[in-house]
Amino acid sequence: MAKRAPILPDNYNPVGERLRRVVEAVPERPANSDEKVIEIAPQTVTLTSVAVPEVEPQQVTVEEREIIPEIPTDKELKDASVKFRCTPSERKKWHEITHEMTGEHNQLSHLIRATLMLVENSYEQLKRVAPEMQRLKNPPKTDPLAIALYEQRIAQLLFDAIKSAGRPRG
Repeated sequence: MAKRAPILPDNYNPVGERLRRVVEAVPERPANSDEKVIEIAPQTVTLTSVAVPEVEPQQVTVEEREIIPEIPTDKELKDASVKFRCTPSERKKWHEITHEMTGEHNQLSHLIRATLMLVENSYEQLKRVAPEMQRLKNPPKTDPLAIALYEQRIAQLLFDAIKSAGRPRG
């Protein structure tokens, strides 16, 4: 069976397309018409009053809003990633552990995010053990035993700090 050709282009934006069609459909008006220009960020939007046939003409009023901040005030999108190296067996083991704990697939990122929240919660205690962590020498990448011992020691320091910090807040 033949594949269907896509109906819409890959980067199709229905809201943007509708706005573009509406803006293109607005006829040009002379300079003395009732127009109100509102500047929103770097773009300019022109609003005109329109008379509806067989109904009294009404003025379209728009309250001017404050400038929208660049930082979103609603939920922040999780589109950034943090990568680190691990062996395929470690990755498989962590996914299996997460699946056993949550009962769902692909929940490893949630578990890692929760673990990092524990680290954030114990920040004050971690500042106290930071000199001890800094004294540990980062082993060469070619020595797997030294790397394992180094990571084990850091894990012990993290455990002590997280345990003394107590339950996470908020």
